[in-house]
Amino acid sequence: MALTTLFLLLFVTFGSAREYTDAETSSFPKLFHLDDYERCLAKEDGLYCLGTFDLTPTKLPHTTYDLMKAYSDESYRHFNRTRIHRGYCLSDRCSSATLSRFNTTLDPGNSPEQLFERCTNFYMQAEDFHATLKSLDYCRTHSNIIEASERPPTSAEVIFKNVVYTLIIANIVGTIYHNFAGDNPNKNKLLSSFSIPENWRRLTFIREGGDPRQTALVPMEGLRVMALGFTTYAHACVIHYMYHIKNPEYLEELTQRLDGIYLSAGTSLIQVFVMMTSFLTGYNLLIYSQKQELGLHMLPLCIIKRLVRITPVHIFIVGFAATWWLDTRGGPLVSTTIGLESEACTSKFWSHVFLVNNIVDTDKYCVVPTWFLPVNMHMYIVACAFTLLLWRRRCFAVRLYLVLFFVTCLLNGFVAYMKDYRSMIYLATPEHIRRIFRDNLSFTEFYISSWGALPACFLGLILAHIQFALDERKIKLSDYKWFVYLHYTMFPVLFTWALTGIYAREHSSSDLFNAVYIAFDRPLFCILMCIGLLGAFHIDGPIRKFYSWRGWRTMARMSLTVMLLHWCVDMTIATRSVAYGTSATDMLVDWCATNLITYVLAVPITVLVEIPMQRFIEALIF
Repeated sequence: MALTTLFLLLFVTFGSAREYTDAETSSFPKLFHLDDYERCLAKEDGLYCLGTFDLTPTKLPHTTYDLMKAYSDESYRHFNRTRIHRGYCLSDRCSSATLSRFNTTLDPGNSPEQLFERCTNFYMQAEDFHATLKSLDYCRTHSNIIEASERPPTSAEVIFKNVVYTLIIANIVGTIYHNFAGDNPNKNKLLSSFSIPENWRRLTFIREGGDPRQTALVPMEGLRVMALGFTTYAHACVIHYMYHIKNPEYLEELTQRLDGIYLSAGTSLIQVFVMMTSFLTGYNLLIYSQKQELGLHMLPLCIIKRLVRITPVHIFIVGFAATWWLDTRGGPLVSTTIGLESEACTSKFWSHVFLVNNIVDTDKYCVVPTWFLPVNMHMYIVACAFTLLLWRRRCFAVRLYLVLFFVTCLLNGFVAYMKDYRSMIYLATPEHIRRIFRDNLSFTEFYISSWGALPACFLGLILAHIQFALDERKIKLSDYKWFVYLHYTMFPVLFTWALTGIYAREHSSSDLFNAVYIAFDRPLFCILMCIGLLGAFHIDGPIRKFYSWRGWRTMARMSLTVMLLHWCVDMTIATRSVAYGTSATDMLVDWCATNLITYVLAVPITVLVEIPMQRFIEALIF
């Protein structure tokens, strides 16, 4: 009944806005257009410009412009159709020969920028519009392309190339040494850490038996892979907004459909990753406390081990993005998409090294998913510190974590109220998604912040203490029918909860409601996931069996590489030289291609970079 009511409310909400006919939208000027980039700049006199223009009517009344304005005013579901995006080959489109067909001439002005504006304005005049250049991305000539191709490699490119060569040589030498040394217990650990067969074995090894407490957690591997799959699908859809699309109406419809609402709840999944990290941190430390006393003096060692785990592959992919990524694709939009992120990777490299990239220059994105790593690291430190301090007083710790959970939720809501932050369902408009929320403080100051993830961190610690206490007392939750029923309803409830974001959009004018929703939306999603995890740990049913499949474990070991690499792969796939149509099928194909290529590439990166570098640094330090 509740679910039916929710869908009725969704129908009423979506149905309340005016629907525009295809005939009306087809009367609008194209939102995006790209001339043939390669053909244009292959000619010696080629000149290609890319930019954005604002349209105004040249005569009044202007029925089409009025319709465009009304359409654009519904910014929560529509692009701004009074602002067009053009990539023109000026040397062809506005050459004397071309203009002579229209029996007209055009003053080229004093710069390519002026010619671009006048050329675009000329073509818009046919529809009684005046085009004003709002922003110029670039103007390029044939000689610019030749100069770029002859440019010597930068120091960053030379360093990255040498790092790659060094890793390849180290893996070859390490493999040869490992084969000769065999099982000799005195063999050099630094050299053998680069053994390809040994690192492959570590990637694919499936441990059978062992500590039953750890065996119970196996479903987390499958859940992590599935959650990552939802994340990569969301990104495959988002990336289509960043490029020039022939049918932007489809992207507008997507933000209003049920699948679009699920996509807007993507940051809740990221909080689940944070919660899982905190849970594993707290739980493993509590288990370790049975062998050795814990203390805050162990915190530096915990931090170092965590850095050893995530830093090698993180810096490797950021280094790739800063250097070679730009050369993987060509076309008119590369510099405004891949190029922007590549520049950010260069300028923010050290903030990535020190894991403060979600604090420094937050409007500059270097491989968008990397904002998760500092959040996860900061929450890992918090989880470690609290567990090392309170491991003796577990009952007190749980009560404290509950208090801190509610306090941090309320603080998040208070800050959201004071700074007018908005929920993701409200932010997920076509124009905001197109910019990846780059200019939106709600996203850059709150959603990618570390302090915004504190509730998820404390939930993970609470779950760790609950699971540890159940283990100690040998309590099996599968013996309680009420919990079994609760567990099996949890996953449908999770999907239903994601739809409640529609209320935030409906009540977006209420600052108080918005603040309360922001405060408890993601934490409640994490609570539901905690219940689902507990059930997967204790109830030997179809859900546990599905998520315990052996194949998930190897994929889960590559999850860090996949999390970072898939964005580079997806953007490379989506970058095309012409405006293209999109649909659910196109997005699904891009997602499948991205996942396939990402996992194929993740195998050598994990075996040749991530695992050997972890082993090498551990052998060097410990």
